[in-house]
Amino acid sequence: MSAARLAAAIERILDVLIAAALVAMAAAMVNQVFGRYVLERAPSWSEELAGFLMVWLTMLGAAAVLRGGGHISVTVLTDRLPPRLLRIALALRDTVMVATCGVLAWWGIGFARINGAQESAALEIPMTIPYAALPTGMVLIALMVLAARLAGEPFPAVPGEEF
Repeated sequence: MSAARLAAAIERILDVLIAAALVAMAAAMVNQVFGRYVLERAPSWSEELAGFLMVWLTMLGAAAVLRGGGHISVTVLTDRLPPRLLRIALALRDTVMVATCGVLAWWGIGFARINGAQESAALEIPMTIPYAALPTGMVLIALMVLAARLAGEPFPAVPGEEF
């Protein structure tokens, strides 16, 4: 499988996971509001679930939009660089991103392990699950950066260019 196809497959999977998490988060919040204002007894689990899903959505979403240039960026420098220097700058950026993702994933795994013995207050799930969002997101971001770079894509999209 080529790097571009791998990146596209990861994006499709992430899109499905993100959509499912958004639906679950919306349902949990509707349940919270209904319980609070109609039943006058809000469930304790729905707010906690929505918070955990928001963290996961943030990390998965960061990886999902990366290749297509969906992140906010300041391009005042890259817009003025000649093509050769632009390629060097983008390669340097990608190297720093992958290294940063590696460090955050490494420490995130350690943090998730440390908190594995603790359970969440309402859902009573191991706190490893919500804390695992950070290393998972970092690994996915690094994969997307590497896949885009190996496919020769100028991710995020250089202004004016399409994939």
